[in-house]
Amino acid sequence: MQNERLDPVGFSFRELSSIPNDIRPLKKSFYSSSNESDTHQMDTRWIEWFAKWKTILNNDCDANAPRSIEEVSKQMKSVNPKYILREWLVKPAYQQAAVGNYTLLRELQSVMTQPYAEQSQEVEDKYYRLKAREFFNLGGVSHLSCSS
Repeated sequence: MQNERLDPVGFSFRELSSIPNDIRPLKKSFYSSSNESDTHQMDTRWIEWFAKWKTILNNDCDANAPRSIEEVSKQMKSVNPKYILREWLVKPAYQQAAVGNYTLLRELQSVMTQPYAEQSQEVEDKYYRLKAREFFNLGGVSHLSCSS
């Protein structure tokens, strides 16, 4: 794979919602690169971006501001779902349902009816993660076209 990539929707923003002190919590949103130089460059760019973001956030939440850091965090969590229905999560559920097993489909439905909620560790481990490498570049699972 070329460079580290960030999950463009949701995952990283949800991690930012906790208003971390550094980029370590965001790193779970990165796809790893096999090239250490690329990883170091990406980390450097993210550290720079993160420092700017924190400065802006702290300026907006100083002692005279109408919102606290905690209020910003709560607002960010209210608009950035933790669980996002992705085709690579759905495909196994509809394959199982096609042969009469609706267990995974019902589980997905249960999780996705509360996308902003903190759910069990088991649910988080299963559904709050990056796409597996096997789904990269696999049309219909990894990405959809605009005309789909």
